[in-house]
Amino acid sequence: MAKAEKAAIDRKKFGGSLNTSVLSNVTGGKAKTGIQPVKLGMAVKKLQDAPIRLLKELDCEAIFPELCKKCQKHVSEFVHLTCGRGGQHLNNDIELETLIKEVNYNDLLALLTVEKGSTAKIMIETIDMHEPHEIMYTREHVAELLKPLETDYYGRYEFDDLQKMILEDRRLRMNYWISKVTHKPIEKFKNPNLLNMNEKVNRKDIKNPYFSLSRILPISLHMEKNKDIRTDQHFDKLHFDYKARYLQNEQD
Repeated sequence: MAKAEKAAIDRKKFGGSLNTSVLSNVTGGKAKTGIQPVKLGMAVKKLQDAPIRLLKELDCEAIFPELCKKCQKHVSEFVHLTCGRGGQHLNNDIELETLIKEVNYNDLLALLTVEKGSTAKIMIETIDMHEPHEIMYTREHVAELLKPLETDYYGRYEFDDLQKMILEDRRLRMNYWISKVTHKPIEKFKNPNLLNMNEKVNRKDIKNPYFSLSRILPISLHMEKNKDIRTDQHFDKLHFDYKARYLQNEQD
């Protein structure tokens, strides 16, 4: 009988239904687990998804003309990041900022450990965790970053391509951040994907699992360095070429 009692308790533990008659026969009408026999016979209810409370994109487009200007701006320019069971929780700014700080802290600590060894844990506590302003991207920087990626007929990107490009550029941003902290030239940071070169592997192909960026600077600094500066030739030279005019007056 001890075996039957153990089997009944295991079924209860793992969410199975219990046969109260088995426990009643074993324990003389009372369960040793401290639970009433009536409750033991109740079926375990499975978790169900909460009702949908978030507006769908099609619903937002349908009621868009009826919204006020503030709501239209919110729908057009803001993006909600959902999480939790059934995607029913909206991440707020505090949660996102905390997540960003935690991810940056772990990445910086990993890179500092490679450079400084055991002193990295002491250095990380003295570092300003605010991102350098020169690697904070704008809309133009993101557009330039995603320009090499192909899109489908509707202008949509492949998620895998976006993930590879963003993670590769993030590696360069973190290298630049560490270079400012340690005062080590960014050229000294080796690309781990280029340590073992193979001529048969095209690392510039985004579809390749060994894809890697050849530049060493983040996209914002790369654009600033390679900015195309063109002199304006269409101006009134009479007002700007003052030296020639001055010499001409002397001759007169």
